[in-house]
Amino acid sequence: MYRFALCMMLALCAAPLAHAEDTLPYIVVESSRINTAAEIDPSQATGPVRIVDRNDFDNRTANLADVLGNQTGVQIRQSGGLGSASAISMRGSTSRQVQVLLDGMVLNDPVTGGVDLGKLALNDIQTIQVYPSGAPAQSAQAGIGGTIVLETMGKRLEDTTRIDLGAGSYDTYTTGLFRSGSHEEVYYWLTLDRQSSNNDFEYPNSRDWFNPNDGSTTKRRNADFEQDAFSAKLGWELSETSQVDSLIQYSRHEQGIPTIQNWRDNNASLDNETFRLQFHYREQGWLDGSVHSSHRLMAGDISERYDNRTGRVGLGSSDVRTDTRQLGLVNTVSLLLANHTLTTSVDVSRFDFEQDNTLNTETSDDRDRLQIASSLSHQWRSDSANWRTRAALRHYVTRDDSSLVQGNGSVTSSASNDHYTGWQLGLSHIVVESWTISANVARNVRIPTLQELYGQQGLFVGNEDLNAEESFDYDLSLRTDQSWGHAEATGYFRTLDPAVVATYDARGIGRYVNLEAEIYGVELDGRIRITDWWSLFGNATFQESENTDVSNQVRYQKRLPGVYHESWLVGSQWRMRPFSLELWYQRDDELYYDSANILPADPRKILNVALRWSRIWPNRSESELALEVRNLSDEFYQDYNRFPGPGRSWFINLKHTF
Repeated sequence: MYRFALCMMLALCAAPLAHAEDTLPYIVVESSRINTAAEIDPSQATGPVRIVDRNDFDNRTANLADVLGNQTGVQIRQSGGLGSASAISMRGSTSRQVQVLLDGMVLNDPVTGGVDLGKLALNDIQTIQVYPSGAPAQSAQAGIGGTIVLETMGKRLEDTTRIDLGAGSYDTYTTGLFRSGSHEEVYYWLTLDRQSSNNDFEYPNSRDWFNPNDGSTTKRRNADFEQDAFSAKLGWELSETSQVDSLIQYSRHEQGIPTIQNWRDNNASLDNETFRLQFHYREQGWLDGSVHSSHRLMAGDISERYDNRTGRVGLGSSDVRTDTRQLGLVNTVSLLLANHTLTTSVDVSRFDFEQDNTLNTETSDDRDRLQIASSLSHQWRSDSANWRTRAALRHYVTRDDSSLVQGNGSVTSSASNDHYTGWQLGLSHIVVESWTISANVARNVRIPTLQELYGQQGLFVGNEDLNAEESFDYDLSLRTDQSWGHAEATGYFRTLDPAVVATYDARGIGRYVNLEAEIYGVELDGRIRITDWWSLFGNATFQESENTDVSNQVRYQKRLPGVYHESWLVGSQWRMRPFSLELWYQRDDELYYDSANILPADPRKILNVALRWSRIWPNRSESELALEVRNLSDEFYQDYNRFPGPGRSWFINLKHTF
């Protein structure tokens, strides 16, 4: 605990970095009373919340991974290029430990547990909320490594038509179309989006490390991708207090899978089709407005094909087709009693997973998971609004059924039932005007995925004795909001007992096991307005991790792999209508590829610049032209061992709103 106390002292004594923005970074002002059961108000949180508004990522060639990469405490590791496999880490977590919600729907699938952020387009997203510690009080589920909340666009009061066009390095192209409208109580919007890139960037080649048949430099091969996305929402305001809407989303993602050796004859691919459907009814007129309710019916289907018939990637030839279906119902009810808000939520979801390798028709894999997550939370604020508290209790019940047909025709079946409990407590106090101190403590649980428990053909051996991950999380924050901007410092400490990690034998076959670990660190975030047209911003994360499991002396007291332990970003923004210019530099260091800390990664140093021009025309239509240059200094880096990232690249985007 002495290290936790040290982190707290460092966080509260550290000189805050500066920045400025025209609006407060995460305080949301509503023109009318919100439905507390259906909508998440980040101003009620008792800890740091990062808010990314659509204006921050609109008219960019980017996906969710690209947008979150410069947020305080958030790390993104990519296998290379636009649309490539992207994993998130917050406060030293794994990607499985970070929960991603889309309008209340959990996107973490029960098979792998993580979410590939490189596949998530932003064509229909209005706001992104980042909760580094725990989850919003209304959520029935909470991630050990924090929660990402994606909110799609709501009602548009005026008819709007928008087109988006973009082009860039490595034959990158984007197109988009948006249309919204309303008629009396009915409103709608629909959006189309397409992105594609060859990702054939050049990088230095080592004959001993990459491809021995190439020269001193080479181009990335078979890393191309194409993505088409469509979404639409139709809503009907039944009354002043009730509303119903439906959301449909479809995306198709096709990408090549590059190899470590960058072989010329590699044509492995991963194709993905995702379909989601939601029906949402909300009411806030019960008992004269003291009871708010939200009811969501959700369905999803993800079809994927991994084609590696040439056998150039991984352990051998395969042509694997998987299908994951989801059906869920989320009911949330909030009771408003003066300064108190009581909320209960029940999330019932069923997942069906099927997998077949067409090169081995004698084997098949069929798994089901029924999960019931429930929560009860209480929020309170004082009459002066100087004090806020939050308490939440969560309970999880799961039932897993697995059936694996072996090559000899035998069937291996298994079933299990488990239940887990988590909780969180939070306190926030405005000490003096514009200065707020917040503290949180939580016990969170992550249920092992089906892959971790039962294995995946040819890649992993299951471990049915695997225990759920459990963590205790503590954080303490000090924040000030001033006319010149804001500054914030946070110290955090997390123990994982047990944690879940993958170990590999000499054949490259993985098996998940339990161990123990600690993570602690300091986050700094700030913005300052120098003048009306010039502002500075920055953030930093300094953290330490340690494997505290004595059962394996090779990994004992070593840092956790796959985590940058030092990260910082500084930037400047100039706004002189009709132009705006933004320049920022980001450095990430102290990452190890392996759990024994034998393979350290080189620092990731990236300098980016973005120039924008906008114009409102006499007919009230609006045009915006944006030019972005990434990795301006053309630095070489590898988030994953022997998977280089792109060098200097440029992207130009045009948006016109009619």
